[in-house]
Amino acid sequence: MDIEGTDAIEAQVVKIISEKGPQLGMELAQELPDVPVLALWQACYRSRAFHISHFASYYLRFDITRDDQVRLSPSILRDFMSFTLFGLPGQREQMIERQGTLSNMHREISREKISVAQTVMKQLFISLGREVRSQLCAFIAGDLAYFLAHNEPREHAASGEMVKGSDIDIVIILGESLPDEIKDRIDAEMTALKSMYLRHPQYRHEIDFICKRKSVMEWQFQYADIHDKIASKIAYESMFLGGSLTLYMEVRDAMTRTGVDKLIERDFDHALKDRKNAMRRLMNAPADALDDETRSLFYFSQERVEFS
Repeated sequence: MDIEGTDAIEAQVVKIISEKGPQLGMELAQELPDVPVLALWQACYRSRAFHISHFASYYLRFDITRDDQVRLSPSILRDFMSFTLFGLPGQREQMIERQGTLSNMHREISREKISVAQTVMKQLFISLGREVRSQLCAFIAGDLAYFLAHNEPREHAASGEMVKGSDIDIVIILGESLPDEIKDRIDAEMTALKSMYLRHPQYRHEIDFICKRKSVMEWQFQYADIHDKIASKIAYESMFLGGSLTLYMEVRDAMTRTGVDKLIERDFDHALKDRKNAMRRLMNAPADALDDETRSLFYFSQERVEFS
């Protein structure tokens, strides 16, 4: 898109914001359905007319469409649509108020989903009994750990069922003394709970989980291959969910002892640098003249996952 086209989009955006107050990228896209989202993003970021406020937290992901390249989540597109406010001079107080409201909304949705995860684990713990519970721990990862969850309906890839927004990722770590029968039982009960929460009309939550030994988790801290890296990254960003806090802290301490936390932070810094370079490339080229490689940097990435 040429400069004149960008200026025309900017003028429309200025009009919308002046009438409606600070707007998310998603709201601007809804108001301007004939404008390609990438061209809208370019117009908003090239302009000097807007105050821009970001309120996402960023974390690492591994993109299978780009040879497991490290990228940041949220993607540039999702960050623009859901976590970036655009305002005009004189709207500073409105922007602060709106950002607080939106941040609280994502936090509340995240809390609701964490509450679902806690209920799931309580159901499992009651079934297993106190002695077993003292030899395992569970933690949560992904959007929820950063309070970035959303409830926008989406299709569950495997079943075609419609689910409510962000999935709920749970990792269960078992102490070494628990017999294999316990692990098999946990897998079976979690699979049943996963199915119930997916299909029950009151819930429609996608719950993903994996159950592994503490020794396996610590082995993965070698950060040797893509599977180890993803498992380590998930543990790094985790939030304690239930079970033995002592066991969970042993896992966290192992991350420090092995130095894997520093490796993850190094990859995050690399992904952050790539994000800045990608934004620069996307901003400096006409939207309708970008090659597929550069254009793909804007959109959601498909991450390798560890969950069953």
